[in-house]
Amino acid sequence: MGIKDKAQFVLDKDKCIKCGKCINTCSGMVIEFGKDGYPYLKDFERFGWRGCWRCQHCLAVCPTGAISILGKKPEDSMQKPPKEMGHYMEQLITTRRSCRRFQNKNVDSNLITSMLNAMSAAPTGGNAQGVEYTVIDDKDRVHEIWKKAYSVMDSKAKKHEYTHSFSDFYYSKMKQSEKTVRKDDLLFCGAPHLFIAHEKSEGKWAEDAKVNCNIATAYFELLCNAHGLGTAIMSYPAEVLNELAPEAREMLGIPRNHYTGLIIGFGYPEIEYARGVQKDRGNKIHRYSQKSR
Repeated sequence: MGIKDKAQFVLDKDKCIKCGKCINTCSGMVIEFGKDGYPYLKDFERFGWRGCWRCQHCLAVCPTGAISILGKKPEDSMQKPPKEMGHYMEQLITTRRSCRRFQNKNVDSNLITSMLNAMSAAPTGGNAQGVEYTVIDDKDRVHEIWKKAYSVMDSKAKKHEYTHSFSDFYYSKMKQSEKTVRKDDLLFCGAPHLFIAHEKSEGKWAEDAKVNCNIATAYFELLCNAHGLGTAIMSYPAEVLNELAPEAREMLGIPRNHYTGLIIGFGYPEIEYARGVQKDRGNKIHRYSQKSR
């Protein structure tokens, strides 16, 4: 089977209206009109920059559902959300808060599966799709990792040994917070579950890996909040696993050459927020429009 055949581009000519939208959205520019006026997939060298990007834009953009690709059929794709979704998204972003007190119980496994299925569509540079997700969806397993990491972290703190971003002052403040906001756990905030986006980070693509992982982290965090879950985006625990307690990181099974800069702790919140906050960042928004000329 040739590389073009592996793309499995199939056009239903009975449905195709020859609008050309698939051609004008093809990231790899490997679709063009044939002599019969219908779009077809040209030969290409390989997937990626030298051919089909496997983005499925052709499938998604076709107004009549005439295109299938990579074994995917248009009738199996999710439809666009209603226009009012934009308003709901604004509310979500405005009202979401960091959660540092969680209920001591597992989140419904079906809900976690549903969110992870949605995460398969999170964008990556060049549609490389190299980001991997490690999810600890059982609170007892999280506790095992916590015991290992916390004991190492605390023992080193007694010798004034910290991660690159911490010091005696910051650690003492975090220890103080265990009496209230962090509920006896300055490391994971008592979160029953962990989500870690990670990607191989070597050579010229190292910076891309960081960006891809951070995008995935943001997407998952919003998904959790949309489903009523509490979340905490945590950089310090990632530092602890990377710099102080690599044995705890090994318990996660994440390869050593993978970037892990952020961890999301998530679960059912113990304390519900009644409303959003009111932040004024107008002086940090730089907007160019006709009115400013």
